[in-house]
Amino acid sequence: MLKIKRLALAVGVLLFAVACQKDPLNQLDVRNPEDAIVQSADVPHRACGMEEHMEELMLNPDYAEFHQRKFVKLETANFNGRANVVIPVAVHYQRLRGSIDVQCLRDQAQNQIDILNADYGGTNSDISEWNNNASSFFPGVSNGQAAITFELANINHPSGYGLVDGDPAVTINATRGDSDRNWAGYLNIFVRNIQYLGYSPLGGDGDGDGVVIDDEAFGSGSGCGDVTPGYPYDLGRTLTHELGHYLLLDHIWGGGCGSDDGVGDTPDSSGPYYSGETTFCPELGVASCGSTDMHMNYMDYVYDACMYMFSAGQATRMENYVASSLAVLVNNAPNVIDDGGTPPPTGDCVVPTGLSSSVNKKKVNLSWDNQSGTTFEVRYRELGGAWTTVSSSTNSTTLNGMRNGDYEFQVRAVCGTTTDWSASAFFSV
Repeated sequence: MLKIKRLALAVGVLLFAVACQKDPLNQLDVRNPEDAIVQSADVPHRACGMEEHMEELMLNPDYAEFHQRKFVKLETANFNGRANVVIPVAVHYQRLRGSIDVQCLRDQAQNQIDILNADYGGTNSDISEWNNNASSFFPGVSNGQAAITFELANINHPSGYGLVDGDPAVTINATRGDSDRNWAGYLNIFVRNIQYLGYSPLGGDGDGDGVVIDDEAFGSGSGCGDVTPGYPYDLGRTLTHELGHYLLLDHIWGGGCGSDDGVGDTPDSSGPYYSGETTFCPELGVASCGSTDMHMNYMDYVYDACMYMFSAGQATRMENYVASSLAVLVNNAPNVIDDGGTPPPTGDCVVPTGLSSSVNKKKVNLSWDNQSGTTFEVRYRELGGAWTTVSSSTNSTTLNGMRNGDYEFQVRAVCGTTTDWSASAFFSV
């Protein structure tokens, strides 16, 4: 059962100015932050501590200067469809009490990693909510499928932690705090009881730092003793959200209308969305800042069951951040993962053929011949215009809300390497 995180009302009002919060369980579907705080004194709510964590880190002028350089490097980074990269992960359980089931905790860590890979790869089971329903409210926006795989390290562990080759990189009551230099070169996940459900730096360094997750928001299922996921944050999406911060994603609303999150395909929003009692998930189509709000995005504040997608632009930003600032993690993967940090098995990887299209009013379905074990990139444009690129894990994709005009599209396969683009096929709307 989710332990109630209680805050005095006065403290809650103060924290709201600087913290990201989720609404209490008994609250209606609201957009007024003050209303949320008024009701939050005696009921559980989520708080993401990224902003407070960054305020503390930025007090160090050396860190502040280094942090600003991340954005400069990002401007020149271009992942541009390169092969999937692998990031080695270490999970550190802290301050656990009572009897400890080591195997259960290892299984829980793997459970959370599996959730991450599904969410970041766009293969989560509830992505159908986007494909079948929500996407129609966001013409031209595709769900993100980041070319990043997370794996628990399992060889060449740092000494002094009781781990041998073959053990997953899972420590229990062996680390303290939010970083450990012994674990530089790993994406570190620190799991313990905290005030928030989680927090992370905005843009991690790979130098032993990592993401901190509350022990009641880690993974899914029945859990292990102190580490037991609690409803409604029991689907592992807290780490999906916080890891987005580590890979330089801001909250989707940024600073409100006119001050967005720096990602081109996420619409402006006046503030966070909160799940509520009368409507468990906010209704599709609600709007602020003159545009429809993408509250089902992992970087908003709805319950775990109400968030189910990154945008393609967010996926690209994370890929580019890994390429520009986290090469230390990618380069370490072959040293600490026994399969050499090899991406998922490759497929046929030949230039796709058999391109076809089906147009139904403003909706266009694009398809091509399938290749086993392969993902695809599709780019399309109005004739003479700029290309828009989307990813697909199957041999088809749907474009919604297309404008009238004549278009061309091309497809290439991604399976460890990337093929050339196919010949163009054409359609008209």
